[in-house]
Amino acid sequence: MKTESEGHKSSPKKISLEPRAWVNLGYSIANSKEGTFFLKNAIPGETVLATLIKKSGSLAWGIGSEIVNKGSERIPSDCSAFPKCGGCSYRHISYQKELEVKKFLLKETLERSFSKNHIQIPEIEILSGDPIGYRNTAQIPLGFSGTKRIAGFYEEFSHSIVPLPEEGCKNLPNEMNFAIQEFLNNEEIGSKPVSKIKSLSFRLEGERVVFYKSESVVLRETVRLPLPKEIVCEIPPSGFSQINRFLIALWLEKIYELVPGDQESILELYCGSGLISVALHGKSKTWIGYELSKDSVKQAKKNLSKNELSPRDFKSLDLEKESLPEEDLNSTCWIANPPRSGLSKKVVQSFRKKKPKEFLYSSCNHTTLARDLADLCEDSYILRNIVLVDFFPRTKHFEVIVKIERK
Repeated sequence: MKTESEGHKSSPKKISLEPRAWVNLGYSIANSKEGTFFLKNAIPGETVLATLIKKSGSLAWGIGSEIVNKGSERIPSDCSAFPKCGGCSYRHISYQKELEVKKFLLKETLERSFSKNHIQIPEIEILSGDPIGYRNTAQIPLGFSGTKRIAGFYEEFSHSIVPLPEEGCKNLPNEMNFAIQEFLNNEEIGSKPVSKIKSLSFRLEGERVVFYKSESVVLRETVRLPLPKEIVCEIPPSGFSQINRFLIALWLEKIYELVPGDQESILELYCGSGLISVALHGKSKTWIGYELSKDSVKQAKKNLSKNELSPRDFKSLDLEKESLPEEDLNSTCWIANPPRSGLSKKVVQSFRKKKPKEFLYSSCNHTTLARDLADLCEDSYILRNIVLVDFFPRTKHFEVIVKIERK
């Protein structure tokens, strides 16, 4: 078996394994006398010959490279780069089955976190859309195969690039796949030297593909709040945006539904460019939003003006290192949409101190979400709603909206 330091240098060993259950991060788990194995492209109940690619102590990671006993849920992959490419985890099962697996993993993770304080978990709602061509934002690594320029995604546990299939990546819209191919064609036939850039940072604006690290992008969404209404949100260069172009409206509509109206004040943490505040503008008399990026804070104020909405208060603050001002903690409803690392210790401390009546948390990492909720809820809160929003079909990731209320 390869050690962690050996990478992919030697011929990988194969071992026969029978995965027994789904686990987080897109794996199934198998046990043998040699240790515990986390397997990609392996379904519980199957027998597979696994290629082992990483080991740490008694734990190992691998890929089901040969299926000895095929499970009834297995389907042919629609991507020739799977499972070698590290981008996707579930192209060997139907999308409906993938949603079932993600719901199971979310519930299991929450139950494990709440086992000590016996918090009841409500029924999990699922919001999903078309799993093909859904990304509006992507960073595509560039490299070389010999002297040929290639674009693709990293191999599992490696910095080696797996070239995109000839037809492009299934998760990217056609416009983005065309732009990638056009770039490669220009590199191949151009008279000037090949560029030194290491990745393509693309974002879709309508049908136009732009380099989002150097250009702003205007997103337009028709959202039912509750009547259909077009909202406009400009994202500054390198600014954060939800990446699933088919689900942004549904996500905003669900947040709108879960936040009661007639709030005196709403506190929004990690507010980005103000998309949520634009959608929920009529829910509250006042609104205070905090975000690290000064450019995003400026854009949030401009986005309200673009939508002909009255001004709200947005401020730049490093929520990892700085405490929230005391005067802004009295809002009855708090909304947070943090990065994958979850809520900072400073935010958790502020929450415990003020105990707001309602808290709505949208997370792209259900493990840090479960950790944070276990810290926040204790005995004084109940879980009112849980919504799995599958922003990242065919991958190991998904978004979760949770609403908690003070008893």
